Amino acid sequence: MHIFVYPPLGTLTSVHKPQVRFRVYFAYSLAERVCAEDGKVEIWTNIYNDEWQGIPLEHVVSDGAHPELAFIDLKQLEPVSSMLQFSLDIDVAALPAHLHRFEFTVRWRSSNLVDWKWVGGFEHNASVIVYRPLPRTRAPVSFWQQQLKAMLQPTTEPESTSSGYIADSWHASSSGASCLIRPHNSDNDILCQMVAVERYLAFVRKDHFWIIPQYGSSSIETGKFEVVMLLVELSSGVYAALMPFSLGSTLSHGAVLTVQPSNYVCLQPVGRLRTEPVRIAVGFNLDPHTAVQDAMYRVQQSIPPMRGQIISLPEPAPAHACSLDRNRGYCTWNGFYQNITHDSLISTLSTIRDAAHQHDHLPFAWVLIDDGWQMVDKYDGYGRLYDIYANSEKFPGQLKQTADALTKLGIQRVGVWHTLWGYWGGIDPAGPLAEHYKLVKCHRTWSPVVKGESDVWLISPESVYEFYDSFYFWLSEQGVSFVKVDYQAAFESLDSYDDRSSEASRKPIIEMYDAYYNAMEHAALKYFGSGSIVYCMAQSPHLITRAMRLQQQCTTEDGSAERMVLRNSDDYFPDVIASHGWHLNCNMANTVWSRCLSKYFIGDWDMFQPHRAESHVHAVARIVSGGLVYMTGQAADFTADSMCDMGINEHMVPHAQPLLDSDCLFADMTKVPAILGSTIVVPGNDSVVMALFNVSSDLAVTPMSLCSMYSTAIERQSGIQAALFTLATAGIAHPSSGEYFAIHQKSTNRLHIEILVSTWVLPQ
Repeated sequence: MHIFVYPPLGTLTSVHKPQVRFRVYFAYSLAERVCAEDGKVEIWTNIYNDEWQGIPLEHVVSDGAHPELAFIDLKQLEPVSSMLQFSLDIDVAALPAHLHRFEFTVRWRSSNLVDWKWVGGFEHNASVIVYRPLPRTRAPVSFWQQQLKAMLQPTTEPESTSSGYIADSWHASSSGASCLIRPHNSDNDILCQMVAVERYLAFVRKDHFWIIPQYGSSSIETGKFEVVMLLVELSSGVYAALMPFSLGSTLSHGAVLTVQPSNYVCLQPVGRLRTEPVRIAVGFNLDPHTAVQDAMYRVQQSIPPMRGQIISLPEPAPAHACSLDRNRGYCTWNGFYQNITHDSLISTLSTIRDAAHQHDHLPFAWVLIDDGWQMVDKYDGYGRLYDIYANSEKFPGQLKQTADALTKLGIQRVGVWHTLWGYWGGIDPAGPLAEHYKLVKCHRTWSPVVKGESDVWLISPESVYEFYDSFYFWLSEQGVSFVKVDYQAAFESLDSYDDRSSEASRKPIIEMYDAYYNAMEHAALKYFGSGSIVYCMAQSPHLITRAMRLQQQCTTEDGSAERMVLRNSDDYFPDVIASHGWHLNCNMANTVWSRCLSKYFIGDWDMFQPHRAESHVHAVARIVSGGLVYMTGQAADFTADSMCDMGINEHMVPHAQPLLDSDCLFADMTKVPAILGSTIVVPGNDSVVMALFNVSSDLAVTPMSLCSMYSTAIERQSGIQAALFTLATAGIAHPSSGEYFAIHQKSTNRLHIEILVSTWVLPQ
């Protein structure tokens, strides 16, 4: 027998709705006696006072009049053949006025003649925070100033060099407000204590290259990780988003927060630069996503243009007819790794076309040739680029031969991979590139790629424009029309560079960082057109700030222009089973901040491999991501059945990034037996798509309100009535079971459920 409880036991949940909802589901076989006529299910709780008591739940009989639908494939729970549902709704208005938090567990018995049985173990209760509804009318600035005062308290810690802060530049909106925080004195470090926090979502730097979510309750425990964005739920029910940034008027790495024990918060620039002023943008709102949006918008408003470094963009090449985000793609990486050759690629794609589909064309429109095609001294983290051309032993006809052969197979667009330095270890100082371009010697500290220190030679900032212009001109002549530029934030692993021009020749790396970006972007637009760069290993505060500056220069508001592509998370690892749920959860969480860069970037949730147990989950995730949908693997992975099961059409309808359900914001959904939910607005047909996933290793159940998962604006426009349904999923024995798409169509005001979205449970 399986018992599902919501809110999940052992977790902290907050309720901002008029009712606290409790649900208990029993999935059982005919041989198991669950409940006779006098059987009972109760929550055992201190919700009404300090004394614990049992409150019975009502047995729900499914009928057309009941507003809940239970989706569960009982075949996946064999020998389970039946299910019982019990529910209890308690109005928040009926609870004691002083109640802010309570606990509960569940007990049940099949009849009055037997003892109670408990669900969950000792000290495994669920904790629930109850918020009274706040008025949705426009609040005065003084209300939000009071929220800030209650959240951040100055401290007089002896170790603090600059205690206190000043908040100014307040802007109020219809549902919230934002401000800027600066140190009390001229020092860059600011130390204050964050209090009144109930739950938090911190976006921290896993390393130089990737941002990951961390979750917790009142004690913010981010350790030594640098915090790029901090979203908190306050005890008042208000959400606050804090984003640090640098006010440098020329060049800057950006800024980060660090949180010490007892929630002491420090603000500092990234890296070794300590001279530029730093600030925190704070957004307050009754909606968490709007709080993040307001904070990031204040950063974008506050950062000045790069004085003397205005990003001068050329007249772009004509946009390619094959848009990366509206057509499926293929990447060579997991199919070949660095062993890619012309013959192996063409042979594999020919086999996919001829054997897997029995059609005249491939199941994808573009191909990305990943690491392994270049002329380097060795294919590893220390490898150095010898010349810009392809390895002639692997590609005897250079890339032109390969691009022509791919075109004959029906491929419409070809891209190649390289790092921002050229290759992982920079440039070979003994190769022809060293004769054509000035090189500078840099010291690389530890990074995940090499896990050790080393010296690297890079093309100097003065020569890098010429290098990228020649490199991308040659690629365009070879039939290449886009690039994936990897290892971008590796500049932060360098301490300085030596141009050997004088005795005082050690210069800050930040100058080279921006010179490389400017040169690469300029050449890509010139030869490939807009939407031709995939930014990878680039989730640094520096790039986020840079993207905001680029958004200031964008003139297209409706997204009609082709946007660049930003990898939204760390890599996809098909053979690491435990990584799949984490990968999806991390991508979904990162959209909280990355969707605010959507004027310049679209997201890339990385490739995925078909013909695996979890492939359907990844396929659906990529479809709802609003970004690229591309695959990897060998010919045997691309069978007709595997492609059909994934349900990917040849052309995708562009849409916004998903909006993560607020109930999923402050918990690591890979560790909670609940559903990860999000909504996606599909323009042009008045539809909102709801995507539901189970990314935990347990069976999951979550009562979800369709209305509450819509953004406030969409809910206001659609005028739909509140509808509640419960999704109970047990994973997939077959990719088409237990997966649902809920679509509301404004034009008809109808809600219909379609099988599409995966709620797969991770294998043990």
